[in-house]
Amino acid sequence: MVLAGLATPAAAQQPATPEAPAREQVTKPHCQIPKDLARFNSPLPNLTHYVASQKGIHIIALGSSSTAGSGASSQLASYPARLDAELDRRFPRKDFIVTNYGTGGQLASDMLTRIKEDVLAQMPALVIWQTGVNDAVQDVGLELFQETLQRGVRELKRAGIDVVLVDMQFYPRSERVAVYGDYLNAMRKVASDQGIPLFSRFAIMKHLVKSGQYTSGQLLAPDNFHLNDLSYGCLADLLADAIEEQVKAAMRTAGPPALLR
Repeated sequence: MVLAGLATPAAAQQPATPEAPAREQVTKPHCQIPKDLARFNSPLPNLTHYVASQKGIHIIALGSSSTAGSGASSQLASYPARLDAELDRRFPRKDFIVTNYGTGGQLASDMLTRIKEDVLAQMPALVIWQTGVNDAVQDVGLELFQETLQRGVRELKRAGIDVVLVDMQFYPRSERVAVYGDYLNAMRKVASDQGIPLFSRFAIMKHLVKSGQYTSGQLLAPDNFHLNDLSYGCLADLLADAIEEQVKAAMRTAGPPALLR
């Protein structure tokens, strides 16, 4: 079940990583990527506990326009709504409630305020925090951006809430933003320092374009900036893949098969 959030939509190149000769692929109806691009390298212990012990699992999708669904044909095509449906399908005896807390144009600092004022009170099992592009375009300051992320992640972890960071989208004009790669690197560093998963949206979208599967125009809305139904679908499916793999692997390791029901 998907719930509307408190807010409604407002209106760098990263160094290439050489591919190994035989890299396992994730094949979807509309996107194919090397599996390691969408695999979480850090655990989700709180989410795993909730999936093992509760029927209802609350997830908050916190972010800017990419979370709110700008460029989608409807709210049902936004990534949080589609992720909700995907997780319910993959865990048929559970009810995932993905609440959309996306507000177009917000900076990470705006979202830090919302974490303190709105998110912590909800006590979700997981927060998926999408941010970075507005900060990079406005160049709010790399140290300030990184410290804001660190503070937000620490607040959530202190409350026992798992966090996944979702980095910026790949779009043609991003290569003209001189600091874009620096902000991507800052998000990777925060995820590594805090021991939380990073979902590499930039690398995934770039792979879909560079591999010839799609043009950037096919992955973006008419403004050539926001995502569209196709790329929101990829984002939701691949996030669901990563969550499912991480949670089920942890459950198999931790306890009896009954936990998987």
